[in-house]
Amino acid sequence: MDAAETTRDRLLSAGRELFTTIGYHGTTTPILAERAGVAEGTIYRHFKSKRALLNAAFQDAQRWGTESVAAAGTGPAADRMTRLGREWLLVAEHDPARMRLLLAWRLASELDEPSRVAVTEFRQGVERLVALGKQEGSVRPGVVELWATVWLTLVTSAVERVAAKEWTASHPHAVAVVDAAWEAIAAHRPVPARVVGPVTASAEAIASEIAPPQGGA
Repeated sequence: MDAAETTRDRLLSAGRELFTTIGYHGTTTPILAERAGVAEGTIYRHFKSKRALLNAAFQDAQRWGTESVAAAGTGPAADRMTRLGREWLLVAEHDPARMRLLLAWRLASELDEPSRVAVTEFRQGVERLVALGKQEGSVRPGVVELWATVWLTLVTSAVERVAAKEWTASHPHAVAVVDAAWEAIAAHRPVPARVVGPVTASAEAIASEIAPPQGGA
């Protein structure tokens, strides 16, 4: 990797972290430069604007997400999707900014057309896993796009808790929510009881207690 690539990567990393913590509008180019350890003018050698940097970081996260879906392994849809959700929990623990850009970015007005295409490709990858489950008979009847949204919404709620360091990736609640995400779309929905601390609760009961995500990046 040459020096230019290294600087670009540092800027992308700084952008991911700052955009998903203090927010896009709160992130100025001097703050970006300081976090990346470069002069402010260096930003413009790699990106035309702050918005261009955001979209490059966003597209990178979406491409990574698409690749992670494609690499979810073989076997039944239930195994692939549960394995994928648990992998995302682990990534949220050590790279929370990447997962927030992948699953929880809410400032759509700043996204350009290539970013919107990248989102579509990521969602289509998840939808293909759900469609596989429908072919197997393991996913409930209904619209694939709807069940993909249900699954992503529940998994995102757990990922955001891990990214915020409220839970660890292996916390029983985090694992239970990923399990509940599959149970919510499964054709047959046994809800196993889980022992969580001193109480016993179903995965669905735990998922129902999760607060809606907070607004705006």
